[in-house]
Amino acid sequence: MQLNREVILDAAFDILDAYGLGDLSMRRLARNLDVAPGALYWHFSGKQALLGAVADRILEGPSGSTADVGESGVRDAGPEAGSPDWRARTLAEVDHLVHRLLSTRDGAEIVAASLATGALEVDPVEQVSAALRGAPARDVGLAAWVTVRYLLGAVTELQTARSAGAESDGAGDGSVTRILAGAGLILDGVAAPSGSPGQGPSEHGISGPDTAAPPASRGSQPNHQEADHQEAEGSQS
Repeated sequence: MQLNREVILDAAFDILDAYGLGDLSMRRLARNLDVAPGALYWHFSGKQALLGAVADRILEGPSGSTADVGESGVRDAGPEAGSPDWRARTLAEVDHLVHRLLSTRDGAEIVAASLATGALEVDPVEQVSAALRGAPARDVGLAAWVTVRYLLGAVTELQTARSAGAESDGAGDGSVTRILAGAGLILDGVAAPSGSPGQGPSEHGISGPDTAAPPASRGSQPNHQEADHQEAEGSQS
């Protein structure tokens, strides 16, 4: 068997599916492939680069095909494809991302780590940003960033629960539904107009409760100087 990137990645996924991220190391991978550890470094500069390639394959799918993504980068959502409804496009992209993360044990943790270190070639934030095209958000990139970080955190928690055998505690399909519903709440915020009653616009166009207290009126503020003067007059009488 000739050693190449695809063979190494296949072996890495075998280890992940059987044991999880904690057991994936360059030494363990070399032992499973029956090669010297140094042979792996001809194809990957280190574990970080390896995990970046693993994360890319998770996001792309097993074949690495992008056939379901249009030229604009927006996921083909069946009847919603090409629709001006940015919300439907984004929910389709979110659903796809969640199921890709769940396709591999510890997938969300791997993608999150690779995103943080810049090891990804397939950027999920860019994919969600493309789906959000036409949304009323002032900063679509920030909305995509928040959505992706929420999904990574939520799916990591779900996969951790599954690894711990906590399916009966809400780690089944119902949890996926809740994750998608949470993404829907984020999109509700994207659609909400800035400056709604009781909301204060931020520099990024995201509304939130006004927290600044109104200045106290002059009459309501204690006049310490006047009080001291009255006390002095009383002591002289």
